[in-house]
Amino acid sequence: MNDFAKTIRMSTNKIFLSKHINETRLIKSDTGSFNDTYFNYVAAFGAFTPVSYVTPNKLKKVFGKIAYFIIGIIYVGKIRSYKVKFIVGEQEFEDNIIYGSISNSKSIGGFEWFKRKGVKINDGKFEVLLIKKPKKLLEWIKILNLLIIKKHSKKYFYYFQTDKIEIKSEQNLTWTIDGEYGGRKKEITIKNNKEAIEYVIPIKI
Repeated sequence: MNDFAKTIRMSTNKIFLSKHINETRLIKSDTGSFNDTYFNYVAAFGAFTPVSYVTPNKLKKVFGKIAYFIIGIIYVGKIRSYKVKFIVGEQEFEDNIIYGSISNSKSIGGFEWFKRKGVKINDGKFEVLLIKKPKKLLEWIKILNLLIIKKHSKKYFYYFQTDKIEIKSEQNLTWTIDGEYGGRKKEITIKNNKEAIEYVIPIKI
């Protein structure tokens, strides 16, 4: 949840939160429907998505964000592509994808994927990022560089906003929901529930 806290500019410092618990403001946020369940800020599948929930808590406490890199190295050789069909409004497209996320946060897994101005938590829209299967090693490097500078070139990515998306695959996709295991599914419908929840955020006056 630290990812979402950063997006809404809420401190993750426990001492600060306890000191200012009576000095707060309310903000409204969208939530997502994931078939018959709900999520707060991200639903994702593909490359590296298991890392967030398989990384031991003890390792996280000792190494912090580096712990994700340690476990992530194990998954490099396991990256595969999935032939997936996406239905968004009247549009329908199909491609080989190595990673997909439907989110309401500027950062996922501790890393910023989007520019802050591009993410609004209560606009009724999710940010959809799909990474196409690289054909050469140089394309892998190019994709990583583009992610670092938050530039989503159409050659390597699909990046758009929507309030609803249907996802269909011939294979089961393993999902991560808000950093936790979300099950294996072939068909998913994700909808945005605009301003469905309110958060109380401690502030410093």
